[in-house]
Amino acid sequence: MDFICEAFDQMQRAFDLNGFNDHQLHCVLRFDSGAAPDAAILRRAVIASIEAIPILGTRYADGAKPRWVRLDPESCARGFVVAPTETDFEAVLVARADEDCGPQVRVCLFDGRRSAVALTLNHMICDAAGFKSYIYFLCAIYTRLLTDPVYRPNPVAGDRSMRPVLERFPLSVKLKSLFLQSGDNNQSGDRRFPMSEGEVDEPFILTRRLARARTAAIRDYGRAHGATLNDLALTALYRCLFRLLELRPGAELMIPVMVDMRRYLADGDEFTALTNLSSTVVTKLRREPAEALLRTLGRVKAEMDEKKGGDIGLNAFVKLDLLYRLCGDRIANRKLRTGLKNPLICMTNIGVLDAARLSFGDLSPTDAYLCGSIKYKPYFQLAMSSYQDELTLSVNLYGSLSDRALILSFLEDIDAELPRETPSAHAPERA
Repeated sequence: MDFICEAFDQMQRAFDLNGFNDHQLHCVLRFDSGAAPDAAILRRAVIASIEAIPILGTRYADGAKPRWVRLDPESCARGFVVAPTETDFEAVLVARADEDCGPQVRVCLFDGRRSAVALTLNHMICDAAGFKSYIYFLCAIYTRLLTDPVYRPNPVAGDRSMRPVLERFPLSVKLKSLFLQSGDNNQSGDRRFPMSEGEVDEPFILTRRLARARTAAIRDYGRAHGATLNDLALTALYRCLFRLLELRPGAELMIPVMVDMRRYLADGDEFTALTNLSSTVVTKLRREPAEALLRTLGRVKAEMDEKKGGDIGLNAFVKLDLLYRLCGDRIANRKLRTGLKNPLICMTNIGVLDAARLSFGDLSPTDAYLCGSIKYKPYFQLAMSSYQDELTLSVNLYGSLSDRALILSFLEDIDAELPRETPSAHAPERA
């Protein structure tokens, strides 16, 4: 049985073909010394998850009507590997999967001084929210196999299209979004994060983890001012980029942010399909001279509140749906390749990894983070995810050693820019 390639599947492939990113999602789970999931059971859990989610056990087939073609069962075993060393583990983590070969997910176990599991999944199959659902699903299978060796999970093969979201809106709202929100996406911007040229580039993932007390202080500060953690991270990113790019007062910077369109679906945690239901919305901010953090936060919050009040993210769904409906796959893909404008700088908040669902039997990670695709130059993205009340900032890039050094310094600057405690009513704000 083959599966059709949905519009967002094909857009993710266009991102790679256009040199934006390698369209792979990444997750790392680390365990205390001496603790690790059982390799044999984890391997069986991975294979069982691929059997239950058939689109994972496929290869991509291009053509006038691109599709996902089922693999033979033996090939699905390639979805699990064991890394003998930490170096091998890191290499597997950043290596892109071959969608033309499959399967579309890979789980790597490293059982060493500090054991770890790395998961990568083709972004053509699903977005970060879907990836989280898959990870929880895999953990549940592993846990069940500990006591029931013949257990097989129920199939997960629901609707992967945009229809569940689009059907929530009447035609009038879709038309309004189409014509009045055209600037909310498909913009590249003109400000570039500084990167090296002419040096040897390798893929890497750089992270900065903020401890529980530090993360709590940031959340408390946001609550005190009616702002979200996302608002604060975006504020810190703007302020750090204003300085790094040496923007003059009054100059404008654009940062698109990701929007999970599941916000428009009915509540419920049932895992029914792996799909892409993420959109983007463009935020813009001018640099104000000697502006305090709280003032910048207020402007960012006002920008985001306005977006959230107007069917945020819908415009991209309407445009993409119309493109494929009216033009067909071949022409739509050609138009997508030539007309797609990827943002030079962007941000994504992947959200919370649920510790209650992220366990292998009684074994839970002590540290975990999830991040998106590895960007190609000149593109830059800041990602954030949380686990056990600790925030992890991450940047992925095909870059050089000097790029690594600059990005590590930049992550340190963002950390320093974020508030460290809830200010009193009379405490001065830094500029």
